[in-house]
Amino acid sequence: MSDEDAPTMMEIADRGGLEPEPSEHYLETLKMLDNVVRECIHVSQGYGGIPSPHGRHFYASVLFTGMVTRGVSLLMLAPHSPWTSKLIEHWDYSSMTGISRTMIELRIAFYYLCTEECSEDEWYFRWNLFNLHDCTSRIRMFEALGEAEHIEGLEEQSGGFKEQAESFKAQAEELRERLTSSPFFETIDERKRKKLLHGQTPYLYILEDIAERAGIEKPIFRWLYVLFSSHVHALPMSFYRLGDDYPERGRGLPSKSEEGYSSLCLSLSGTLLAYTRDELNALFDGVARSAPKAAATIGSELPEPPALQVGEEHSHDLSDATTLRFRRSAEDVYTTIMVDRRSGEEVLERADNEDGAAELVYFDPYFWTVILNNGPATERELKEAIARRHAFRVDPHMRQIQFKSE
Repeated sequence: MSDEDAPTMMEIADRGGLEPEPSEHYLETLKMLDNVVRECIHVSQGYGGIPSPHGRHFYASVLFTGMVTRGVSLLMLAPHSPWTSKLIEHWDYSSMTGISRTMIELRIAFYYLCTEECSEDEWYFRWNLFNLHDCTSRIRMFEALGEAEHIEGLEEQSGGFKEQAESFKAQAEELRERLTSSPFFETIDERKRKKLLHGQTPYLYILEDIAERAGIEKPIFRWLYVLFSSHVHALPMSFYRLGDDYPERGRGLPSKSEEGYSSLCLSLSGTLLAYTRDELNALFDGVARSAPKAAATIGSELPEPPALQVGEEHSHDLSDATTLRFRRSAEDVYTTIMVDRRSGEEVLERADNEDGAAELVYFDPYFWTVILNNGPATERELKEAIARRHAFRVDPHMRQIQFKSE
């Protein structure tokens, strides 16, 4: 194709705009992951600044943050996501499977190191086995870099790479001594000990067994791992059925295959995040919090209403997803209504007096993430808080409503 024949960005956008609307099932899975990720962000922030009483707590915060970060990345990649504004909706479930496989592995690591009950001796053995695997992986990486000293830009650093590899080899030997001196080491079958000390295996047990204990049935885990891994490694199964009898696949265009596998990635990742969120809450239950951070100024990130006469209305598109309708209800009262542009439903109504008083008349609890006094709240707690003297802050871009109550 010559440069003259290549489509322009406007032509690509026009073609993308002709695609059919996604199914209700896909939109439901997208909304589910969106809601779970937003809630998990606030759960993670709520446990920030708490000193870790045990290694379990430290790695729980690290692994949970990693899962939430991947969840955000998945949402930004997903077509029709509220997290991004795109020229066209690009369908690429193959890339989504890589993130989803990582979510499975992070979920397994979280359960194995932070949730599953075991003796202290076994926990420290598990942890040091992770340390040994990390160490041997870095040895291989720096040795490979040292062998690449002929590559432009690496010549001056190659000596440093070799020194780092030797340093990690010394650490690896120290870690092996820790493992062999552990009381738990004596409980392991002799044939398995040599394999573990080699440092290539981070887990004590077979991955699918841990996955099953973490809530993923073995047949499902095996199926997902084969499916996702074929795309991660670009194995033949990931590209054999492209073109010919399957002309719609692998071109960034919507199809039943793209939509179905994309929905699978979104649904699975949301479920894994929800499991992990619940276990994180249980792990930190009763752990003393540090001094609370200063609360954000209570108010609103909604734009100010324009000057209107009583009875007049004005609409303002806040984003691709929401529209605001301002109405002057009385001489001293403005009503602001937010509408979800996808469904056409009203998701928030607030009334503002010219003296500065504000009242949240209505909000859709399924559309918004609700935070009470810097943390999550049950429906009963929220009702009781609103019945007392309170203030609130609306953040339409993060779809959050923060309440502060006495």
